Amino acid sequence: MRPADTGPELSTVPVPSAQPSSSAGGAAAAAGATAAPELRLAWWIRALAALPWGLLYGLGAVLALLLRYVLHYRVAVARTNLRHCFPELSRRRIDRLLRTHYWRLGQVAAESLKIAALSGEEVRARVPLVNLAALQRETAAGRSVLLLGAHQCNWEWSLHAVALQVGVPMEAGYKPLHSPAADRQLRLLRTRFGARLLLAKKLLRESMRRRHTVRALALIADQVPSSSEGRHWLRFLGRDTAFYPGPGEIARITGCAAFLAAMRRTARGHYEIEFQPISAANERLDSHLFTERYARLLEALIRQSPADWTWTHRRWKLTPPTEPAEAPPSRQREAAPSSKAVQS
Repeated sequence: MRPADTGPELSTVPVPSAQPSSSAGGAAAAAGATAAPELRLAWWIRALAALPWGLLYGLGAVLALLLRYVLHYRVAVARTNLRHCFPELSRRRIDRLLRTHYWRLGQVAAESLKIAALSGEEVRARVPLVNLAALQRETAAGRSVLLLGAHQCNWEWSLHAVALQVGVPMEAGYKPLHSPAADRQLRLLRTRFGARLLLAKKLLRESMRRRHTVRALALIADQVPSSSEGRHWLRFLGRDTAFYPGPGEIARITGCAAFLAAMRRTARGHYEIEFQPISAANERLDSHLFTERYARLLEALIRQSPADWTWTHRRWKLTPPTEPAEAPPSRQREAAPSSKAVQS
C-alpha cells in the first residue's frame, strides 16, 4: 500500500445540496455539503420510503427469509465466520445468531430506504449521540475529529445522525459502487442531511490539504484491505486479521482526536451512538498501536451484540503472514482489553 493509501481513489464526489434542517447542527452540517445540480431519487425508492413502518419492516422480513433460506446468500460464509470467532458456542447457539443476523439485515435494508422519507428531527430522535460533548470539546477548540465506524447495526443511519448533530461539516470516506446508476442513488441517500463524500484512496492527502478546516471526518474501518502493502495484522475475534493502516496514519499526521462511533441497537428502528476515545488530540500514536486500540474497542462492541455485525462479509479471506499476528508487549499493554461476554 502506498503511504497515503486508505481505500479507493480520492476525489470529491459530486453530491446534491443537503435538505434544510431546523436545527443548528443540521444547518452546520449542510454548510459542509458540495453544491451540485439537484438530482432526484428513483421513484421506487421514494415509493418504498413512503410505506408505513410496519409494512416496510414486513418487506424487510421477506427479504431476510429469501436471503437466508432461498438464495442462501453467503450463509456458509457467515456460519464459518461465527464458528471460528466463537468456538465456545454450540451449533444451536450459532444457528440462533445466524437467524437473528439475517433478520436484522432485513431491518437495516428497510431502514436504509426509509431514510429518504425521514425528517432530520426523526433521525435525531431515533439515533441520539449519547456523549456528543466529547466531540464538541474538540471542535470548539478549533480541532477536527476523526470518527471510525464499523458495519455494526445500521451504519447508514450513523452517518446521517452524526451529520445532523455534530455541528461542523461532516465528510465521509466512500467507495463507489460498480453500477453508476446504483451509485448515484446511494450518494443521494447518503448526502441527504449534508455529509460530503470523499473517495478514500488518497484521503490522507485531502486531510492534510484541509487540515485547517474544522470538520468531522468519518471512515468505516473494518473492511478487508484491498492493497497488499502496509496491512496491519492483528488478533481480532480470536483470528489473525488484516486492517488498513490508513486511519492510524491520518490520526498520526493530522493530530486529530480519534473516536470509535460505537453504535448499539436499543429497539427496532432505534439506536444510540457512543464516542469511545481511541487517541487524544496530538497524541500521534504509531499506526499499528492506533489500529490495535480500534480493533480492541470494536471487538468488545461486537461481543456485546454479535448478531449486529456483518458476518456475511468475507472478512478473513486474506492469507495471514507466516508468523501469528501478535503485538509487542508494550503495545499489548496499551491496547484496550476485549470483552469475553457474548450475547445474542
